[in-house]
Order: sequence, then structure tokens, then C-alpha cells
Amino acid sequence: MTQNYYEQLGIPMDADEATIRTGCDAVCARFRADWLSDPGGTVGVSAATRIRELEGVRDLLLDIVQRTEYDRSLGVRLQLTQSTGRPAGMNRDIWMVVLGGLIGLVVVAIVWIISARMAAPLMPAAAETNRPAPDFTLPTIDGKTLHLNDLRGKIVLVNFWGTWCVPCKEETPAIQAAYEQLKGTGVEFVGVNLRNQEELGEPGDAAVKSFVEDHGVTYPTVYDTDGEVSRLYQISPIPVSYFLDTQGNIRYVYVGTLKTADVLELVRRLHDTP
Repeated sequence: MTQNYYEQLGIPMDADEATIRTGCDAVCARFRADWLSDPGGTVGVSAATRIRELEGVRDLLLDIVQRTEYDRSLGVRLQLTQSTGRPAGMNRDIWMVVLGGLIGLVVVAIVWIISARMAAPLMPAAAETNRPAPDFTLPTIDGKTLHLNDLRGKIVLVNFWGTWCVPCKEETPAIQAAYEQLKGTGVEFVGVNLRNQEELGEPGDAAVKSFVEDHGVTYPTVYDTDGEVSRLYQISPIPVSYFLDTQGNIRYVYVGTLKTADVLELVRRLHDTP
């Protein structure tokens, strides 16, 4: 049987916005390791496709109009199930056993979650790695040049994005908020715009600059003019963010929408881990 959107994200039908986002991040995390281990292969491409599909499900459920229409389509089936009183062929005793089992599973899950949270801080859904970050030299949107290796000695967040990308629009204020908290602490952020996928010429430049201004971005933003840097980093879905240690090694890769808390926690871990 095909799962509905709520089942795909592992969330209840009355889930609020935060639960929808958390559910999507948790499910997508299962596919990120596959994508990172084989970004150009069959497994990686399949994983990237699935991540995009799940993010599409998330975006639909976050849109009140689309969600209402979708819930209405599900309501037909739910109404039919409710009208029978209980599934056909299942007697009352079996139904009670099943219900009791489900309650037991919920209790175990709650105890496990509480124990895990008490044992350690929650880790953002980022893939861990340890490999040299490809160096690059790119033009900034204000006419200068940024050389990644010049940032050695700092923790660096490299965020790939595009103006057409809805999750990019959602995460940019969160990244800016984290940047404002981390300025002057040996941390630098670099936003890499996929310029080769924007509109050609001056209209494309204007769109990028307008995006940066509208979202109040104050960290450096550069143009990946020909897509070469995206290929070096094996970019597939966006947004995707790379967390570099002070030696210029990629230590964490986060595919999807970052929250301010995610950025702060990953940077903290890099500070604490040599």
C-alpha cells in the first residue's frame, strides 16, 4: 500500500510546522549518507531524487492551501474506515491486542527519546566526514575576489544556494542569524551562488544581489560563474552546506534547510574537536 505524505515523513496528521520540518529532516538524513558515498553513481542519484521528493512533500504540507486540499482527499478514505467501526474481519479482542501493542511501542519510544536527550545534546542531521575541501577562487558580488585557502585557521561554513530555491529562502535568515552570533569568534561563512543556473547577464546579477539584500546577508557571497566549484563539491540537491575545520578539511555536510541551532551546534563541535 502506498504511504500517504504523513506516513512518508513519519508524523501525525495534525502535525504542526515544526514537526513537519523535523520529520522531513529525519527521513532525509537516511538518504544523505548514500548520496555522499556515491554522489555520481546510481545509489547517490537515487538518494538525491528521494531527498528532493521528500522536500516537495514537506513544502506541500507547509502550504496551508495545498495541505487542506490534500487532507480533504485523504478524508474520503478515513471516513470510510471510521464508518465500519473497525477493520473488516477483525474482532474486538484482536483489535484490543493490536491497540495495546501500539501503546507499548509508543511508551518505549518515549523512554528511548528522553534517555537519549538526557545522555547527549541532539546532533543535527549532518553527515560526518574528514577530507580536504577543494580550494577555489571566486568573484564576490561586490567586485572583489575570495580565495578559500585564505580562510585557513578559521572554521568555515560554505553554503551553496540559488535564488529559485525555496528551501534556500527559508534557511538564509537562519544562517545570517548564526553568523551574527559567531562573528569575531574565528568563524567565517561563505555563500556560493550557483550563478550558471541563474538568468544570464545583468538580470541574473541583479536577482542575486536583490536576494542578498532582501535577506540582510552580511557574510561574503561569491559567484560560481561556470559551475566548476559545484562540480568539485559534487553538488546535487540544494541547499547544501559544508562545515570546514581550521585545517581546511570538510568535517560535516548538511543537505537541506539549516536552522540557526544546527549551525551553532556543528560549529561548537568543530571548536571542541581538534
